[in-house]
Amino acid sequence: MSSYSRAAQQWATFARMWYFIDAKMQPPGKIASLCAIHLKGKHKPMYHDISDCGDHVVVVNTRHIAFSGNKWEQKVYSSHTGYPGGFRQVTAANLHKRDQTAVSTIAKLYHSATVKHYLPVFYS
Repeated sequence: MSSYSRAAQQWATFARMWYFIDAKMQPPGKIASLCAIHLKGKHKPMYHDISDCGDHVVVVNTRHIAFSGNKWEQKVYSSHTGYPGGFRQVTAANLHKRDQTAVSTIAKLYHSATVKHYLPVFYS
């Protein structure tokens, strides 16, 4: 007879876990790929693409992220308001100066378009 009941084993399999990721001196793409895996639940053996079996992710120290080379000045994030003349471009350094969590959030959204559904369980 096993030491855990079937209900306890099933709860441990389907429970949502909390993952704390330290972003200090890590590139945003690496953080984004790790967050996407945990948000979608791809690390679980029962993963299926239409089931919501992902976990909660908390990213700390996002103000200390690191780009390689001269990407702080060369990497440009673009957006459009939808109005004529509404094309906006901002460098990674200016965006990081304005909002220190924006670069990691944008990197996570660029990494996987389907992760936008899981944004409420992503904390930074």
